[in-house]
Amino acid sequence: MKDLITERTPLVIAAEINTIRHQTGKILLAGAIEIGRRLKEVKDLLPHGEWGKWLKESVSYSQRTADRLMQLCEEYGPKLLVSPESDGNPNSSLVTNLTYTQALILLGIPEEERDEFIAEQDVESMTKLELQQAVKDREQAIQEKKDLQKDLNLKSSEIAQLTTQAKSLEKQVKDYKSKYSAEQEKVTIKQRELEAAKEEIPSASKIAELEKKLKTAETKSSLMTADAQFTIHRDNMIKAYDELLKMLTGLDRTDLEMKEKYRETASKIVENMAKTLKVWPPVIKTNLSFNTTNS
Repeated sequence: MKDLITERTPLVIAAEINTIRHQTGKILLAGAIEIGRRLKEVKDLLPHGEWGKWLKESVSYSQRTADRLMQLCEEYGPKLLVSPESDGNPNSSLVTNLTYTQALILLGIPEEERDEFIAEQDVESMTKLELQQAVKDREQAIQEKKDLQKDLNLKSSEIAQLTTQAKSLEKQVKDYKSKYSAEQEKVTIKQRELEAAKEEIPSASKIAELEKKLKTAETKSSLMTADAQFTIHRDNMIKAYDELLKMLTGLDRTDLEMKEKYRETASKIVENMAKTLKVWPPVIKTNLSFNTTNS
């Protein structure tokens, strides 16, 4: 008979205490849900503006406490309360084994995701602090996922924009190459005309005229090349400047110190570039002096 008596050890007593505490928490949750159901009933019966007064005078509840109790009823009542018309069994759900404290903490998780969270985290065996941290970690993970998706969408938009810009630049380069080729063809034709004229031993005036036309064609071709190069460099500078502004705008929301550092560096570069472009090419200076008197 003595063998059937469980030895009273600290471990056994702790297990008993935790079991009693858990059962008490479940009873407290059931009572809170019943109170919340009755609070909802009273709120629907009272005239507008009388709710706060009734809470204070009749049940000594604050508005916040009453709202929390009614929320517990709305969120958990359908699964924990048994109506007179039911067969006596509440809906099968993992929330049926929650305590009052656990139920309050889990209000931060949407109802449709709550059972899955309880199953994955083994909520029943967690302490209050562990459960609070798990809910916090979940919220942080969701936010990080949203931020990552936002960044991904932004990068996709930037890539699409850069692709469009690259295609535009390619078209411009192609157009300028076409114009350059046309001008080069004109130069070639003029060169052939000049060579043909020289072979026919034309007059000096004819040769001079042809040489003048050739020089004009070469100059025009050179100007077209310079114009194409300038347009491409100008557009690249403008686009690079726009991208720099976008980067600084992004850093303004995430790292003000780094944003300011890059802004100052970029500002100095632009100032130096503007200063250099005021006179370019620079005037050649010399420290040599010339003695104009006869020696």
